Amino acid sequence: MSGLEFHHVGCVVASIEESLPSYRPIARVIGEIIPIASQGVNVCFVEIGPGTHVELVEPTEGESILRQLLKRRINYYHLAFLTRGFDSAIETLVAESYRHLNTFRSEAFGMRRCAFLTSAVAHLIELVEAPESES
Repeated sequence: MSGLEFHHVGCVVASIEESLPSYRPIARVIGEIIPIASQGVNVCFVEIGPGTHVELVEPTEGESILRQLLKRRINYYHLAFLTRGFDSAIETLVAESYRHLNTFRSEAFGMRRCAFLTSAVAHLIELVEAPESES
């Protein structure tokens, strides 16, 4: 599908602070820790290449799905793409058998819209509305 630009892979961690030392040797830039109250997580973007990131996602609330992933030792759990055509990207993916799970605005992206979708084989992707100056 055109119009999508890879941005990050999401990695759930028990503690961002405890995980950062293992990313320092490969990081170009380590961002600040950002609380995302609406999602019950803290996130930190580690740039590993130009425009390519690992998003460290730390659950902050009780027994969330993310905590269940940690218990099962599943860490890398979603791919994220920037898109200018946010609404049409969702429509196209839904037409291609993806299921739209939710849309929300994220503090991590300047309150731009984000959406999670899952494929027919249960792979999770996130669409992030690109800012006007990016593709």
